[in-house]
Amino acid sequence: MYGEDMNLIDISMEIKNGMVIWPGDPEVNINWMARIGKDSHANISELSFGLHTGTHIDVPKHFVENGWDMDSLDLTVLMGSVEVVEFPEDVNLITYEILEKQEMQNFERILFKTRNSRLWAENINDFREDFVALSACGADYLVSKGCRLVGIDYLSIAPFTDPKTTHVKLLEAGIVILEGLNLYKVQPGKYDLICLPLKLAGREGASARAILCATD
Repeated sequence: MYGEDMNLIDISMEIKNGMVIWPGDPEVNINWMARIGKDSHANISELSFGLHTGTHIDVPKHFVENGWDMDSLDLTVLMGSVEVVEFPEDVNLITYEILEKQEMQNFERILFKTRNSRLWAENINDFREDFVALSACGADYLVSKGCRLVGIDYLSIAPFTDPKTTHVKLLEAGIVILEGLNLYKVQPGKYDLICLPLKLAGREGASARAILCATD
């Protein structure tokens, strides 16, 4: 399926000290535990951060108390054909009506490219409350279309002013959410998605590396 000539696009955020995080989440800390030449034969690092830092997935347990967790994740949801849908700069909230007007063909996996991605290109590390998000009615639209995975280019699929409703609607329907994507250099269209999260027992989400492969 994949060869040496495949065109891969890494759409993951770089994990580093000082990177933008959701307000209240633990800061990223990456430090040296040992360095070669200082009583050590190897360089060894340690890191700590919240599970919803950078590029990551949410599964139902994140907002649904009895929802399934990472142990029950079907990895096939995170691998396969995907459609990148781009929205104009003046779109601040992705609603049912806006989604209806899009000529989407693949509802199984959808990634939303918005003006959010420009923030990553400009290396803006301050959290922005005015990020583009998916409305609750927009979530209803995706559920009605049988969506299995939806991704977006900021730290949350839901608006800052109401982080719960959109999440609950999607997660109660079993839709996996892929957040913290960098789609700045990605053109809208069809791709193959390869996304592998950390195998974290019993957790509500996990950090992930997400890659697109051009299908042309």
